[in-house]
Amino acid sequence: MRLTVFAATLAFLLWGTPAFAGSAPDNDGDGISDAIDNCSLASNTGQDDTDGDDCGNLCDADYDNSGVVGFPDFGEFAGAFGNTGQEEYCHDQPIPGCVVGFPDFGFFAGAFGGGTGPSGTTSGTLACP
Repeated sequence: MRLTVFAATLAFLLWGTPAFAGSAPDNDGDGISDAIDNCSLASNTGQDDTDGDDCGNLCDADYDNSGVVGFPDFGEFAGAFGNTGQEEYCHDQPIPGCVVGFPDFGFFAGAFGGGTGPSGTTSGTLACP
């Protein structure tokens, strides 16, 4: 029994996933358990988090990290629109090298007035509840 617990703990520390298949929920099916997934409702195997707030890019349109997606965020998004090298604002294409465009605006518009998340890595915090 001790060896099994040790192996499970070691696997979690090395790979960040449970050692026993199916033992932890993964609602978005990206292979990252919800408890450690930085965007638990959108499949993001790369766990991209360009601004480093522990809320994955696919769940994060709060560019100023205020806790609400609002007009200051729109200003930042508008400044990035049509440009490359602005990975924080890319929600449709894989990064790096994305071009911020209309699909990304659709994501932003859908998030406007709300918050970010959810994220298992920051659960209960302002960054990505």
